[in-house]
Amino acid sequence: MPDPVKWCICIGYFYGRLTGVLNFEIDLKTGRTRVTNRANLYAALAQIVLTYFLVHQAMEVKFFRLFWWQANILHEVVYLAMAGFRLGCILISLVSRWLYRRHFIRLFHSFRCLVHEHPEITQCCRVGIVSKCFFSTALDALMLLMGLVMMWQHLTVFMVLQICSVSILTAVINVIITQYHVAIAIIRGRYTLLIRELGSIMAEAQTLVPSGVGVFVTRCCALADSLDELAAAQSNLQALTECLSKTYGLQILSMFMAYYLNFVGTAYLIFSVGKYTNITENWPPLFKALAAAYMVIFISDCYLCTYNPFRLLNSHSELSALLKQRSTLPPGLDPRLEIAFENFELNLARNPLTLSFFGAYTIDPASLFAVMNSLITNAILLIQYDVENY
Repeated sequence: MPDPVKWCICIGYFYGRLTGVLNFEIDLKTGRTRVTNRANLYAALAQIVLTYFLVHQAMEVKFFRLFWWQANILHEVVYLAMAGFRLGCILISLVSRWLYRRHFIRLFHSFRCLVHEHPEITQCCRVGIVSKCFFSTALDALMLLMGLVMMWQHLTVFMVLQICSVSILTAVINVIITQYHVAIAIIRGRYTLLIRELGSIMAEAQTLVPSGVGVFVTRCCALADSLDELAAAQSNLQALTECLSKTYGLQILSMFMAYYLNFVGTAYLIFSVGKYTNITENWPPLFKALAAAYMVIFISDCYLCTYNPFRLLNSHSELSALLKQRSTLPPGLDPRLEIAFENFELNLARNPLTLSFFGAYTIDPASLFAVMNSLITNAILLIQYDVENY
């Protein structure tokens, strides 16, 4: 039976090549990367064509008015702000793909080696990866279908290009977010294995009966060696996480800002649907059903993208908490094993795991609460302005 994770990674790779996000080739059989003139030329052409259609077509107000009948000036301003900001963030992300291409290649090689050395990682993060790929694909398909259904009676070649340009914009965002999500899921899967290995070491250490004889010392030394290897693996994994944050920092920060503005704008547009009922008079029933499905999947996708990094941070905390239980071990263990436990615990205390992007935003509960509070406040201010002036 084929592995769904491998299928998702393959689909994500071809999706990235098709949209021009990936500007290097990957041999799916060996996993080796290579920079070729063919990859450079296609990625450059794809990005140029995408930029052209987005700038000259997707941001036209006439295209928006076909969706929002009798839209007022505020609706158009919000739409242009959302489209323009998303476009700017996409362009920044695509440019960073060229500036940090060597970093992306080295990063992919590191993850390939990690999965190759520990293939059971994919079993620990299968649900997260498959769910994210499903949500991303469903969002792209629904976006394209909604455009075609809404414009069915006005379809022309020019109109189809407009709809495709908007759909590709969503696809580029989903490709970037999905790549980062898969990387975080793999790191979390490796943390799950580290927790299991540490639990086995702790369980075996609990069975030791201090005696000072050869067998006892040998078992303590073996556990100390295993613990040192585990500490080295965790240190390398944390270094990989920091490298991931630096490499994807500019893109994730851009995507975060785009999502922030779009959340505020979408909240206002949803309010407008309830206030200005004549706006949706020309919406077909199928379009309304697709729009409802899109909102449900979009919210689920946002929840998954938020939950995954927090789950990684929880895994790191769980590893630290498990290591602190060494105080329950029987007294009189070999000094080398005691030192191995102490060094591992001190290293985790000195180097806590953080997911930070250019120092501008750090993923933690306090930051999430502040962002949610800011989103609600700005959405309410926009709605209040509409109520007072329209």
